[in-house]
Amino acid sequence: MAEILKAESRESTKSSVNRLRKEGFFPAVLYGDEIDNQPVAIEEKAFEKVYRQVGRSGVFSLEIKDEKHPVMVYDLQIDPIKNNVVHADFFRVNMNVEVDAEIPVQLTGSAPGEKEGGIVSHMLYVLNVRALPADLPSNIEISLDDLNIGDSVLVSDLKESANYTIMNADEEAIVSVLAPSEEEPEETEATEEDEVSDEAEETEEESAGEEE
Repeated sequence: MAEILKAESRESTKSSVNRLRKEGFFPAVLYGDEIDNQPVAIEEKAFEKVYRQVGRSGVFSLEIKDEKHPVMVYDLQIDPIKNNVVHADFFRVNMNVEVDAEIPVQLTGSAPGEKEGGIVSHMLYVLNVRALPADLPSNIEISLDDLNIGDSVLVSDLKESANYTIMNADEEAIVSVLAPSEEEPEETEATEEDEVSDEAEETEEESAGEEE
């Protein structure tokens, strides 16, 4: 937990929040184990640097007035247009108590089944993991190298580390290699449409002949 992010106490007013954003900061809240909720201000560039290092599930120190708190990013709001941080929630953790976190799944390698025309279907992008804060992995890698058409990797197939537990159901599929779908020839549809059209024309001609 070497990464340190400095924070400043702030007022919870709209005018103060607007001022923060103009100065390159964003509003955030610190809460959690044995502390009261504290509104804080975070420099965006400093946060981005730390976040690149630790990720969503990593633990780092949030320093406020020379006091350091072990925290995780509990919630992060991003502006969809400007792509900047709008607000963050930092959860102060007890390093001796297990926590639950969503850990991203990273696929590695190349599936032999895909080379044969199969389609790699990635179903679970995150896994629910329980561990001590310091033992949470940044991601969980799954190799595709042994997957042929029809093969899948289930939660039960993963070798869980002694340091964390995957909470998802064993039967959940994380990734599969599907057989290529068989599409019906377009000519079949065209032929059926032509037959319907021909029948309609014949009916119209017969009706016209009877009227005469």
